[in-house]
Order: sequence, then C-alpha cells, then structure tokens
Amino acid sequence: MRALIPLFAICLLTAACNSAGATGSAGPGSSATPGASVPRHYGVETGADDLILRIATGGGLVPPGYLLTSMPQFALYGDGRIIVPGPVAEIYPGPLLPNLLVLRVTPAEIQTILAAADRAGLLGPDASYNATGIADAGTTVFTINVGGATHTVSAYALMADVKSDNAADDAARARLLGFNNQTSNLDAFLGREVSYVEAYVPTGMRVFTRKAETVDAAEPSRQQLAWPLSIDPATAGQPTTVPDTSCVLLTGTDLATFTTVAKTANTATLWTYGTVHYSVSVRPLYPDESGCPGSPI
Repeated sequence: MRALIPLFAICLLTAACNSAGATGSAGPGSSATPGASVPRHYGVETGADDLILRIATGGGLVPPGYLLTSMPQFALYGDGRIIVPGPVAEIYPGPLLPNLLVLRVTPAEIQTILAAADRAGLLGPDASYNATGIADAGTTVFTINVGGATHTVSAYALMADVKSDNAADDAARARLLGFNNQTSNLDAFLGREVSYVEAYVPTGMRVFTRKAETVDAAEPSRQQLAWPLSIDPATAGQPTTVPDTSCVLLTGTDLATFTTVAKTANTATLWTYGTVHYSVSVRPLYPDESGCPGSPI
C-alpha cells in the first residue's frame, strides 16, 4: 500500500501538469491567458483595386435602364478605401454625374468590419434567403473576398419587415440586416466621427446612349449639349441588355473631355451629334470593374 501511494500521487501531479499545459498553450484562436481568445485575423489583399466587401441592391420593380447605372451602397478595397454614394439634391432633373465619396479606414478597422461580417454569416457557404408576402422588391447581395476565397450571400427584400417560411432563414436575414445597418452608420460602428470629404475620381466610365424621341420645340427649358467626342455614339458603343441602348466605355483623355462637359449636364439633357439627339446616363467604374457589361449587379 505504501508503494502504491507515491505512484498515485505522481499520476495526479502528471495529470495536473498536462492539464495546465493545455489550458495555457497559445494555439490557434487562443491566447496565453487561460479563458481568453485571440481575435481572428482575416487575410485580405491590400491592393487599391482589390475588392474586400461589396454590398449592392438590385432588381425589383425598376425601369430597365436603372440596372445599368445602379451602384453599390458600400464597397471596401484593400487600400482602406470605402466608396459610397453621397447625398444628392432633391431636384428634377438631377445632375448627370453621381456623387461618389471616399472614406479611408485603417487595417485594424478593416478587421473590425470583417469580424462583424463573419458574425453575420458572410464567411460561410454561399446562400440565398427569400421572403414571403412581398413582390417586386430588390435583392441585396453581399460579396466578400477573404483568405483567397469569394463568398456571396443574397437576401430578397432585406429592408422590408417580412418573414420567410423558415425560422433559421429569418435569423440569418436578421443578422444580415444588422450588419448592413452597421455599415450604414460607420460613426457608431467604428467608434469615431466618419467624414466623407474625398470625392471618388474614376479611371473609367460606362456611358449609356439612346436615341432620343423627337425633340419638342415647346421644351426650350430642356438643356441641350453637343456630344464632346469625335466618336459617334450610335456606332462606337456596344449593345446592352436594354433595347436600343448602347454602352461606350470612356477612359483617359476621352473621359476627361466628357467629364468636363458632363459636370454641367443633368439626367434630362439632350446630347446632339450631328442632327441626332441622344439621352445619356452614366455609371462610373469602381476600382475592381472593367468593360461594358449589360448590368453591374
């Protein structure tokens, strides 16, 4: 019996030491402090054109041409830029060029945003959440690039107070809506005053042209401007998903020339090339975009 007691004590001591070593080890997702956890670090690209997170709403009961010019409500890039639509005067017709603003966030704040996105379920499998009892609403699409993988989650009628036929889906929709609201109120979310004082200057622009109806001489108040480029909008553009509407991609000096004139234009302006009148709408390219697709969303 005396021989067994020391052996039993040694076993107890060994087990205790092993237990302490397991608790205090700083493995993945843990820290050297027992009970504490190390915040996850989300690997992202850091280039100016590297999209990290985009939130965009499209579809629903809107005019066909709306989808050609619709823009994300939130776009975060690897260099810390967040691009959002800025305020626009409530007048008709409104200015032709959209008001896009830039906020710059720190790498730590990018991690804060991604942690919230993770909690909202955006880093799991791709998913699509429906809703019942509402028609012709838009669909909000979350696209996120983390750790070399792209995840896409969408929710129909996210902003509406509606339910689906599945409690788990409703909980997922609630998390998405909460995250969307966080990105819409960055002052509270990031814990500092957010100021969008920098205008976003695109390096490319999709210009959509459509031959205008016969111009009514009784509309002298409707602004008319000469098409400022040598290219003919009737032949230079490529077809889009909207009938009789073409897309002309402008970059470099052509973009600078067009933008100078377009700053004085509104959404109802008639553009003339020779004897032909055109209606024009625009869609600035975001850093990760290129070309002239039928619809950016």
